[in-house]
Amino acid sequence: RDSNERVAARRAVRIAGRLPPFERERIVQVMLRRSLLILVAAALAAPAAAQAKVPLLIFPVVGPSTYIDDFGAPRGSGRHEGVDIMARKKSLAVAVEAGTVRFWTTSARAGCMLYLHGASGTSYLYIHLNNDRTLKNDNTGACVQGIAYARGLKNGARVEAGQMIAYVGDSGDANGGASHLHFEVHPNGGAAVNPYRHLQRA
Repeated sequence: RDSNERVAARRAVRIAGRLPPFERERIVQVMLRRSLLILVAAALAAPAAAQAKVPLLIFPVVGPSTYIDDFGAPRGSGRHEGVDIMARKKSLAVAVEAGTVRFWTTSARAGCMLYLHGASGTSYLYIHLNNDRTLKNDNTGACVQGIAYARGLKNGARVEAGQMIAYVGDSGDANGGASHLHFEVHPNGGAAVNPYRHLQRA
């Protein structure tokens, strides 16, 4: 299709070259407008295609929780790339879809963290998981099974939708604050998109 459009464009240029200046200018303007419309349509279609890859999710936190649409809110020198789901410390976090889990334990900002690479191709980030042994902010635990991650869950394990995978907490730069799950959605493993509407549908 692209080659056909290029051929048509070259033909139009040749025709325009044989027209009076006024007609030539009008044809060039029409061609420019058409090219602009194609570019705008492509730009609008890209985020829509990314959103379409996210399946219907299971809500990631079990039990009482609250959240608002805080995606994009200022955070330090950047923008918030997820939604904070406020919940009690050690509330259960579950897999929003079937997939494979990967532990991440070396980020000072994220603290104890988990990637869920969904079967749909969408990746999900579970951030600020628990690192406390008690319900107080004791920081005596670690990013290990039974503290941050579900007991018996292995790094790289395949999980089912709704399976318990982690515990809500306040690790990383959330230390000492209200316990919550920072939850991110990355269609095709790419840039983060707003999880809010997907959480609303869950």
